[in-house]
Amino acid sequence: MESNTWYTVSKQSLALYARHAGFDLSVYNEYSPAVQQELRRRAVNEAMRAIELAFDEHKFSLRTIKNGVYVITIANPLAIQYPSGQSQVLYIGRGDIYKRIKSHFERKLFEFMLSVGGAEFDFHFAKPARSGTPKYFEYIEQKMLEWFSDQHGENENQKCWPLLNRIAGAQKNYKDDSTDWWKYPLRGTNKKPLWAMKPTKHNDFAL
Repeated sequence: MESNTWYTVSKQSLALYARHAGFDLSVYNEYSPAVQQELRRRAVNEAMRAIELAFDEHKFSLRTIKNGVYVITIANPLAIQYPSGQSQVLYIGRGDIYKRIKSHFERKLFEFMLSVGGAEFDFHFAKPARSGTPKYFEYIEQKMLEWFSDQHGENENQKCWPLLNRIAGAQKNYKDDSTDWWKYPLRGTNKKPLWAMKPTKHNDFAL
């Protein structure tokens, strides 16, 4: 895996994961609690298998990225309406990629995917590296979160994190990069989303 290069797994779908696991996501609420639990377990396993297989095409294992960064986005034609503008970014994170993504699926990400039905999602991964900069991956996560807040917050005094983020990254006061390679998944594609969603105050994901 090349350092400071983004790798993307596109068009991932919870409905498809569930179908491959032998369940129909559209009737999730009609299943008994025990069946719902089993659906979640099998769907998460299918999700991780699909993402790992996609990485196999790049000739490396997702499990080897221990100090990585990642961005989870909702795919076209959807976006999220933030206080200042729209973005497809749902979460910015870092760490042991395989363990972190699996943990997201087992918690908030599964719930969010379930709430938006047949929507598809893109996963972007990178392995930051810079000579003489320990824990560079933590610095990159911080830079991405700050840049996102500057772009989508109402003002500089009120921070705005991606929908599934709740806290800022670790503060690392390193020398700024000479390039902005890390902005790639935050900028979105040239294809403009057709729909922008915003959770209501009754939603667990309310901004």
